[in-house]
Amino acid sequence: MNNLTEYQNSGKRVGLLSILSLLMLGTISPVVAAEVQMSPNSKLIDRQNIAQLPIPKEVIKAVGGDLASIILSDDRFTILAAILQTTGLLEALKEGDFTIFAPTDEAFAKLPQEILEAILQSKDLSKITDILKHHVIPGKVTATDLKAGEVTTLEGNSITVGTDNNQILVEDATVIDSDIPASNGVIHVIDKVMVLPE
Repeated sequence: MNNLTEYQNSGKRVGLLSILSLLMLGTISPVVAAEVQMSPNSKLIDRQNIAQLPIPKEVIKAVGGDLASIILSDDRFTILAAILQTTGLLEALKEGDFTIFAPTDEAFAKLPQEILEAILQSKDLSKITDILKHHVIPGKVTATDLKAGEVTTLEGNSITVGTDNNQILVEDATVIDSDIPASNGVIHVIDKVMVLPE
């Protein structure tokens, strides 16, 4: 996960940031953004590595697969899948045991303006890479294994886990679907993108 391939294609960066900026400014819906990313002419992702049709989450839970395959197959994560592939993190999710707090497309659409500006002003994708790694912790940690308190992410900073009305909270995000099993980890779906500490 830490041995990331250096990102060299500025065209992909501009395309990805353009979609992110439209999402965050509210001028494009997550559904439209997903269709743009998944179009056959899209340069953001390799069509051969994307499932042709989304698989219902119930089927995913039953069938399983590695973390990357599950993210690619779940239609809630089209934005996440595209960003993971663009930053080189998708391949890393095929090895090792990880727990991912995965933001939905709607979660990316809620990103605050200042986060958008920070991403657009960066000269590379390191900011986005750090944000994504801030959503991953080592090992398979199920919902019942999550303990209230702080846990260190792959990015290096800690996130706070808690509960409210029997719901699991991770920072200010709520886990809206938990314990999606993978051969090399587990996915918990969250409704917000967690920002890096200042």
